Amino acid sequence: MLFLVTMIIALGIFSNMAALSVPLISGNKIDITEAIDFHVHSAPDITPRSVDDFQLAKMAADAGMKAVVLKNHVTLTSDRALLANTIVPGIELFGGIVLNYPVGGLNPRAVEIMYRLGKGKGKVVWLPTVDADYHHQVFHVPGKGIRVAKEGNLLPEVEEILQLIAKHNLVLGTGHLSPEEIELVVDKAKTLGIDNILITHAMADVPGLSLAQMKKLASLGAFLELTYVNDLMGSHSAIKAHQNWHRVSLKQMARAIKIIGAQHFVLSTDLGRSLDPLPADGYLQFVRGLIDEGISQTEIDMMSKQNPAQLLGLN
Repeated sequence: MLFLVTMIIALGIFSNMAALSVPLISGNKIDITEAIDFHVHSAPDITPRSVDDFQLAKMAADAGMKAVVLKNHVTLTSDRALLANTIVPGIELFGGIVLNYPVGGLNPRAVEIMYRLGKGKGKVVWLPTVDADYHHQVFHVPGKGIRVAKEGNLLPEVEEILQLIAKHNLVLGTGHLSPEEIELVVDKAKTLGIDNILITHAMADVPGLSLAQMKKLASLGAFLELTYVNDLMGSHSAIKAHQNWHRVSLKQMARAIKIIGAQHFVLSTDLGRSLDPLPADGYLQFVRGLIDEGISQTEIDMMSKQNPAQLLGLN
């Protein structure tokens, strides 16, 4: 019965792919074969998304990509990644959990459940994003946000979460914390032996790191995430929710790469909203734009393939 249900779902997915009319990479010279997108939002979600998990996986597989990490601000995605992997061949899907209010905030139990449900596909623990206190401050969100520290010391539950990340060899994503909170978290993570650390969209308004701060975190062994969606944000954005964010141009990202070094960066799209490019197309555009800004193919391969594969244990 389970096999029959799976086949019915799969047939429905693949028959519906023709309805998504935006082409992927045919006719383009830019190669994203074996690339990994570490940050994609897909349906089901409370925010309308351009593709569901299965459509996203199929598009990434068609583009020759190696893996995609599913992210959701309100629920875990490790179980969804596990299911998508059983249905869509030729691609690896991974998930995780964002420690926002819907999962109990800084909830160690939720981290453990995410890991167990994923059966190896639950890989990433993001600290609070849209519910982080710093996010509330920057975007003037009413209500109390989540803080990870008090009087310069990490909360006990944060330390417990970090211990679980170390125990299960997971990836720590820093979410929308403040620069000061991020430094505290990374310092503690290193003392616990956590090697897989990714600073979430490091150049975006949250956390809004300076070059000096990025250099310091890179020197501690953390990878710095650059996301294509930040180039699409700003007052010109077709998406109202993104008009409150400042644009981080590809030129600015390329400059950071040249100053700090490609060995410290990971490329992601953070795409998924309906008026933005489809994720695989966006990844292609991201790579093409960085090459146009003087980033070499060797550097692209490091940021799109080698570094994210290292985080996921795929090397």
